[in-house]
Amino acid sequence: MYEWCFEDLIGICRRYYKNDDELKSAVNMSFLKIIQSMEVIIQKYDDLVFYHWMKRITINHIIDEFRKNKKYKETIDLREESEILKADHGFTEDHTTWNENLAVILRAIDTLPEMSKAVFNLHAIDGYKHEEIGNLLNISANTSKVHYFRAKQKLQVLLSKQTSTLQ
Repeated sequence: MYEWCFEDLIGICRRYYKNDDELKSAVNMSFLKIIQSMEVIIQKYDDLVFYHWMKRITINHIIDEFRKNKKYKETIDLREESEILKADHGFTEDHTTWNENLAVILRAIDTLPEMSKAVFNLHAIDGYKHEEIGNLLNISANTSKVHYFRAKQKLQVLLSKQTSTLQ
């Protein structure tokens, strides 16, 4: 089960954590919660339902950690945009491979402030509505929308700067 699930769970956690120790901890805690609840789920449902349930447990664990840890409650990233723009975001000159472009986008998402990154991932990637995100992160739906809007703006700036420097 560990081999079957690990890549998906690490992928989910990587979208929310920059720090490797926190990422590994989230994966391990998710596995613990999965194992503790597994017997009931396996008896009731098929593999596909189990797979989606497992991913949901991981996302819920990450959200619980956000609630517990005040450092993720930041609303403004104090880093200068110039620092972010100077960073190597890995665009290749030929732009030929999907994986390279995806890696660039993921690195750009990784530069977002923690709360904006969480909201962006929950809404754009995991499909949560702003009302749900607000309830999960103990913020208002409007605050979620603001974080999402700012994240999109910052990503557009970062990615347009990268493409314009290559042309």
